[in-house]
Amino acid sequence: MLAAGAHSRALALQAGDKVPLDTERGYHVEWDMPDPRLTRPTCPTTRGFYLCPMQGRLRVAGTVELGGLTAPPSPHRIAKLVKGARAIFPDLGAPSREWMGFRPSIPDSVPVIGPSSGGADVIHAYGHGHIGLTLAPITARLVTALVTGRAPELDLTPYLPTRF
Repeated sequence: MLAAGAHSRALALQAGDKVPLDTERGYHVEWDMPDPRLTRPTCPTTRGFYLCPMQGRLRVAGTVELGGLTAPPSPHRIAKLVKGARAIFPDLGAPSREWMGFRPSIPDSVPVIGPSSGGADVIHAYGHGHIGLTLAPITARLVTALVTGRAPELDLTPYLPTRF
């Protein structure tokens, strides 16, 4: 099973599959906030980010870039989130935390699911980008079918690692 997220590209190559996986880097900032000012996630649409009340903190997220695994974080992404949050809550101090994470993304936005070109001993399941949690249940069903020798419920041709 090859499901190493943003690190899957090198492993796929070792299995004989050249997959154009890139890394979608998402950012968020958080402020500790024992008494949240919001009761539900809010998206000020003209600002391009989300305000997400969490238990004891406020998370502001919503910027992304393709940037690979080794490039340093982009400070202007964090600054944009902080500036946007302060436009709504002017009294916010410095953020308590800044974060950047990696999401495995494919140029055609279609995940890689299915056996390796070298055979069914290696099954690929990655490249879901920022909707990985949403697609996890169907991906798990498809992979389970492959592992147990049953026919998947979908034609996997559009998802195969050999499509590139």
